Amino acid sequence: MRLLRHPVVGFLLVSGALLVVIAVVAGRLADRAAEEGALAERRATNRLVTAALVEPYLKERLFPGSSKSLPGTLDRFDREMRQLVTNSPARIEALTVRAADGTVVYAPDLSLIGQVYPLTAAEEEALLDGGTGSAPAGDRAPLVPAGPDGSPEDLVQVFTGSQTPQGRQVLVEAFYDVQDIEARRAEIYNAYRWITVGPFLLLVVIVTCLLTLLTRQLRTASRDRERLLRSAISASDAERRRIARDLHDGVVQDLAGTAFSLSALSRDPATPTRARDLLEDTGVALRDSLKALRSLLAEIHPPDLHARGLAAALSDLVAPAEAAGIEATVAVHDDVAHAPDAEVALVWRVAQEAVRNAIRHSAAGRLSVEVGAAPSGLVLEVADDGVGFDPEAVRDRSSYGLRGLQSLVEDTGGSLVVDSAPGEGTRVLLRVER
Repeated sequence: MRLLRHPVVGFLLVSGALLVVIAVVAGRLADRAAEEGALAERRATNRLVTAALVEPYLKERLFPGSSKSLPGTLDRFDREMRQLVTNSPARIEALTVRAADGTVVYAPDLSLIGQVYPLTAAEEEALLDGGTGSAPAGDRAPLVPAGPDGSPEDLVQVFTGSQTPQGRQVLVEAFYDVQDIEARRAEIYNAYRWITVGPFLLLVVIVTCLLTLLTRQLRTASRDRERLLRSAISASDAERRRIARDLHDGVVQDLAGTAFSLSALSRDPATPTRARDLLEDTGVALRDSLKALRSLLAEIHPPDLHARGLAAALSDLVAPAEAAGIEATVAVHDDVAHAPDAEVALVWRVAQEAVRNAIRHSAAGRLSVEVGAAPSGLVLEVADDGVGFDPEAVRDRSSYGLRGLQSLVEDTGGSLVVDSAPGEGTRVLLRVER
């Protein structure tokens, strides 16, 4: 799943999908264009053949029933057309000529001469304007000859309008092998395909390289930022340890010694009764202050912050809740015992801020802190039944401490969710990713 979130992988997946769509659409368009291009070449060939090789032999005496018909005219025309078909580089399979009324002037099967096969609308249009058209030859039987495989369906009819020197209009029809046209269509299609898909592939390669470079730069910057954050946290921890050590070795020890001295003095028989009561009250106040100071020291920096000491550290953390009238519970599951110190430290940081906010602002009656282990890392949940708040309303407040930990949690690959609403308490959920 983490691999799928990589920007380069995501880009390649999207590009692959787009490439498939483009290839399908462009393939269909290119196939149509290639087919039209192949037929256009055959139409151009047919115009050239008609003008250069057929029209010179179209004499008036060739037409059936012509008064100028001479013996042998049809035989000579038949020889010329058969030689044309045999020697044609365009690989013409057969050639026929029809008059404007559909009468067959010439066909390879001489028995068809004189028979009438009405012209189609496209053939009539080509006849009138001297243009060229094409159509499947299968529906022109028996006028069309059999193709290479013995079927008229294997041929394509290409027709061109022409006329004799005397002005009589004729339709010259050539029949070409479908396989030849398909081969030419494939050649044209391949050229179109690389023209359409090639630039996109090149663009994908270039953008992938740029995106990979930018991703590496961003990851380097992110690692530098994470290193700075960790350095700042390490410096903060060191300063917290120093302050806690100085307080513990100085003020706390002095106050503890003073409290013991006051207690001993209050029990001395030589001390007047009135002074004894005052000394006892002062000793109790000092001991209460020592408890509060020790809780503060634990909050500044717990003395035993690792997996096995996490439960004790969290218990010290929630100790001030009792003074605020909040019933606090701490639950650390056994599967947390082998968690890395870095994860434990992050859990402590988030729990510290969440508990501090709950004690100060929630007016809650109950507060629970629970830590467990998941396959991906540790899971912390801090929940209270207090007044709650609107997370959107405080999102821009720089004083909201959990925001300061959000970036650090995200840099580790984890997630920090604050779920709250007015009157419904607050739930802070941390998931630490390994």
